[in-house]
Amino acid sequence: MLTAFKKPLKAIEKKVLARVFASPRAFERGLAIWPPLAGDGVRVHNVAADWSSGEVVLHSGPLTQNMHGAAFGGTLFAMTDFLFGTLVMKRLGRDYEAWTRTGQFQFLSPGRDGARMPVEVTDELCREILDGIAADGFYNVSFTSVITNRDGSVAGIGQQDLHVRPRKGREADRTPGTPRSADETVTAREPRGMTLENLATAAAWRAWGGRPGDPDSGDHGRLTAVLSAARRIPEPADQARYVCGEILSQGALTREQLLELCIPERLLDGSGQ
Repeated sequence: MLTAFKKPLKAIEKKVLARVFASPRAFERGLAIWPPLAGDGVRVHNVAADWSSGEVVLHSGPLTQNMHGAAFGGTLFAMTDFLFGTLVMKRLGRDYEAWTRTGQFQFLSPGRDGARMPVEVTDELCREILDGIAADGFYNVSFTSVITNRDGSVAGIGQQDLHVRPRKGREADRTPGTPRSADETVTAREPRGMTLENLATAAAWRAWGGRPGDPDSGDHGRLTAVLSAARRIPEPADQARYVCGEILSQGALTREQLLELCIPERLLDGSGQ
């Protein structure tokens, strides 16, 4: 019985989606009533005519707040998940598709009604993506999302990677969920985004975490203080620059040891000897 309705429902879905993505204003109106976001009070505003920018805004009320009058953590994470990829696809055109590859979120303060998150996809970024696809057949874009409350406090920082590829390219033929085979021709790129953030954390642990099996050999107070400060810095490159600057100023590791951990050399310039 249900099978008979599957084809016409798919046609209706396709037609509705075409209308929603027909223009920035239609997109804003469509997402305002789309249950997964509308139910959480997440809205999209101020999408540029050329799809180069937009803003995600939290419209929070009694039905979407926790017992403390703040947004649920999943709502804040949801704010970071969809607009960047949508803008990238609209700017690149129908021949490309984009998927959120992985993501994480740092909760810094309660998210309140009116919290906002700006998103921008510049011409420079579009060229970078297309150059990466031309070289490797796909490109993983690291991006940072900052949600700010009306009072200026930062509710949270999202770090995500977006996988962009041609709709009919080599990557599109790979079965979803299967590991990518080794390819010696793929371009080696400087670590960015969450990868860089994780490298900085590893460097801090190596500097102050102590010797394996000897918990008293490290400087855990310094480790906690540095990582606590770093998690409030939005951009991963700035996080790594700060952590490495602290490590070098304290003499906890040498510049050569940080380079061995694959910290980009440009992030060590001017941060110590």
